[in-house]
Amino acid sequence: MKALITGGAGFLGRGILRRIERGGLDWEATVYSRDETKQDECRRRYPFARYILGDVRDVDRLRTAMMGHDIVIHAAALKYIPEAEVNAIECVAVNVGGTQAVMRAAQEAGIKRVVGISTDKAVQPVNVYGCSKMAMERLFADTAQFQGGPDFVCVRYGNVVGSTGSVIPLFRRQYGELGLVRVTNPDMTRFWMSVDEALDLIVLALERAVPGAIVVPPARAMKLIDVARAATVDDVKVEVIGERPGEKLHEMLMHYEESVRSLTMDDPFHFQLLPPGVKHAPEPFTLASHTPNIWMGRDEMRTLIADAEEV
Repeated sequence: MKALITGGAGFLGRGILRRIERGGLDWEATVYSRDETKQDECRRRYPFARYILGDVRDVDRLRTAMMGHDIVIHAAALKYIPEAEVNAIECVAVNVGGTQAVMRAAQEAGIKRVVGISTDKAVQPVNVYGCSKMAMERLFADTAQFQGGPDFVCVRYGNVVGSTGSVIPLFRRQYGELGLVRVTNPDMTRFWMSVDEALDLIVLALERAVPGAIVVPPARAMKLIDVARAATVDDVKVEVIGERPGEKLHEMLMHYEESVRSLTMDDPFHFQLLPPGVKHAPEPFTLASHTPNIWMGRDEMRTLIADAEEV
């Protein structure tokens, strides 16, 4: 199978290439991204992939790049929340305009299925980044009513350990330079998963997701203070600096109002959130990071950090 990955020189794209290299995916991969430095680094590490420089907003370039591919993984996005808050026009242009360009190019290039990478920040969003990802989800869901084109589906998850914008390298740098870590709020909670768990969800969406659906994993979470300790030492000194613009104290993978559109599926267990207008679940519920299915321990987090460093 031939797969094109937008933003493919980023952490998630490199995770896909690592799995291909290890024989876990029988894919021929094309990396499509606009950062030539990241592409050069990625090419030296994973030379077997094909590399194309291009902007995710350029429909003509995307269509040409997609020709001959079976699937597209749409991972390109602006992801830094504080920067998005003060560069809203660029964030919307890349994350929403880029999604529209990917959709149009995929339709014109005859792609079979497109998986969009979404985030818990799209759930009842309070920042520009979250709003842009909610718009991406809705754009993909809107295509479910049409026949004959690609299937557009999304995956929605929390923080992937080691991904772009991850707080873990920041904690390590602060500890090395200052002997302490700066934490916005020690009681803040976030969802966490490994890069391989994130890739498993993408494969699940490719193989089993209903067109227009969002695939959501079971929730594992951790307090920010425990993440800081796992990334450094158990007795690390902590300086509390307060929340950044656009941050929530806790995140949600699914909120009460939308949960009535969800299906639960097994092997592995996950949720599929159906497009708006469909009601399925009899009882509404919430998946929140301060009341998760599982609390992640520091030792497990340390294992995930070590694995992420190899990507």
